[in-house]
Amino acid sequence: MTPARASILALGLYQDSGGPSKSVRAFANALDASVISWVGATSRPDHPLIWDHTTVVKASRLPVLRQLLYAPSRSAHDAERLVSESGLVSCHSFWRWHVRWLAQVAKRHGVPYWFVPHGSLDPYVFQSDRVFKRLFLRTLGRDFLAGASAVVCSATREYEKLAHLVPHARPAIIHWPLADHDFRDRCPQRRAACRRSLGIPDDAFCFLYFGRLDPMKRPLETIDAFAAGAEEHAHLIMMGDDFGVGLEECRRRASTHGVADRVHVIGPKYGEERLPFMDAADIYVSLSHRENFNYTAMECLASGMPIILSPGNDIAGDIASVGCGWMMTTESKVADVFRDVIATPPSDLERMGAAGRGWADSNLRYSTFQERIAALAAACGRAS
Repeated sequence: MTPARASILALGLYQDSGGPSKSVRAFANALDASVISWVGATSRPDHPLIWDHTTVVKASRLPVLRQLLYAPSRSAHDAERLVSESGLVSCHSFWRWHVRWLAQVAKRHGVPYWFVPHGSLDPYVFQSDRVFKRLFLRTLGRDFLAGASAVVCSATREYEKLAHLVPHARPAIIHWPLADHDFRDRCPQRRAACRRSLGIPDDAFCFLYFGRLDPMKRPLETIDAFAAGAEEHAHLIMMGDDFGVGLEECRRRASTHGVADRVHVIGPKYGEERLPFMDAADIYVSLSHRENFNYTAMECLASGMPIILSPGNDIAGDIASVGCGWMMTTESKVADVFRDVIATPPSDLERMGAAGRGWADSNLRYSTFQERIAALAAACGRAS
């Protein structure tokens, strides 16, 4: 008996959705799965879905139900048929009606499912909308979590923080994969050209903030720590789009500290256009309150760049022994970390970068991810 084909149930899946959509794509490819995208009632014609052939479930337009993404059964008819024919459903994210719907449909058709939280059950998320989330957990989410055959996390620490909510599910720690082209040698010519364009001297040490300008990711605090801890000739590149913190707000913060000439706020860059700025930097830094995997950190790691990760980065626990950078244990005294980095001999930084790249090569290749996902699906899915 061979496992029946799997299906994916996830929120949104627009091309601009960032890390979650990137990892969902990896799941779908590894499982050769059909995809259900559960979306809001308002269409986004300028933001295409990441697959051409996606079964779309549109939520209700009613004000009370719109934020919950409630969808009546008739709207999800095609999606239920797809689930009923599946040997396994991989369900991604939480806090919306799709998990309640799947718990009911999967039970009705005897289809197993696993849960991929993408950090959605991290204790940090309860700092906002706490009453709604507590109520959701006790009602709509309870049966879903109880019925999951496995919970798939990208880092050990992520699972440890939510294990009490899924005590009956098989735990699986499977790091999300990078694209083959992320495993690359950094280009000296591209580095030099980018530095010239930004006015960064060849011999200046350069930090890289690479991610959305989201308060959760602490971009302004990164500028504060840089200003307090980086010596006069160090620079900071900030690459990312407005997401609660504006580009001009970052520039004003740098100006307040008197480091506007050394903090380069360049906005969002995608695909190959991000590579010159990655190559121009010497170390990646994330002071985020919460990151369950952090694709940008791992992309830098795969290119041989050492990294600085806050305790909010769950993946830090899995690479602490690798020696690929600074895995912080507290969010305080960040300026001291910046000072330590600059004082580190270049040969030690190079060794850290090589260690990180070696770990990434062994753990973040798509072939490794595919093998682990296939083995878990064989253990959890029903036979055709």
